[in-house]
Parts: sequence; C-alpha cells; structure tokens
Amino acid sequence: MINISSVKKNDYFKLIAVENTLFEKSTLINEFQNFTNNISIKIWKLVTTKIIGFVHFYYVKNEVEIISIGILKEYQQKGYGSIIIKEIKQLKPKKIFLEVSVENTHAINFYLKNGFKKIGIRKGYYNRTEHRIDALRLLFEF
Repeated sequence: MINISSVKKNDYFKLIAVENTLFEKSTLINEFQNFTNNISIKIWKLVTTKIIGFVHFYYVKNEVEIISIGILKEYQQKGYGSIIIKEIKQLKPKKIFLEVSVENTHAINFYLKNGFKKIGIRKGYYNRTEHRIDALRLLFEF
C-alpha cells in the first residue's frame, strides 16, 4: 500500500537522506523549515513501510511548478513517480511546469510518458561542479 501525504517536521532528516542518495546537492533543514512556512510550497512524502520518495512543488492559483521528485533507486521504475504525477493532477491546475537536465534522459522519458510536452530550453540552468547544464522545460496542460 502507498500513501502520499504532507511532510511533517520529523520527516526532514528522512527526506534529506533520500535526497542525498539521488542528487548532488540536498536541501538543508532550515530550507525545509522555510518551505513549510510558505503556503505556496508543497512537499509531499511517498510512504510504503518507510519514506521512499517525495515531491516538492509550488502551487499558486491554477499552476504547479515541480521543483523536484525523488524516489529511492530500489523503488524506481515501479510506477511510484506516475502515482505522484497523478496526485498532483488531482489538484486540477491548468498547467504543470518543470525543468529537467537535458542529460537526464530517464527523467525526460518519464515526463513525456506522463503527458508532458517539451516547450523550451534554459541555457546553463543547472550549476554542476565543473560546468553548467541546460534544462529542458516541460509543460502539462489540461
């Protein structure tokens, strides 16, 4: 059984642990506290018997901008990402935006499979240790 719910303060360290296994840079505790104090920012956790993933997004009026989705490697490609996207679509925004590294073909294919369309490129959007990477801008419209 899978459960998606809002993150609580006692979840922060668990989310940071998930992020650390997936991303080069993870969120800091004080950033999580700032996020939870902003009504436009949503952070949901994905729980089976433990936290296996999360989604972090802005939700303002009728638009969503996904900042990040993270699912532990051993739970990837099992449909959990699509469950998160479906849950966001339940909010009934008119548009869902996001950026993804042009080098992350796995994520790009995931979003295209979930109905997103390519709408542009942001040059040098991601700052990596030795260089900058372009981001593909994606959109889902209802």
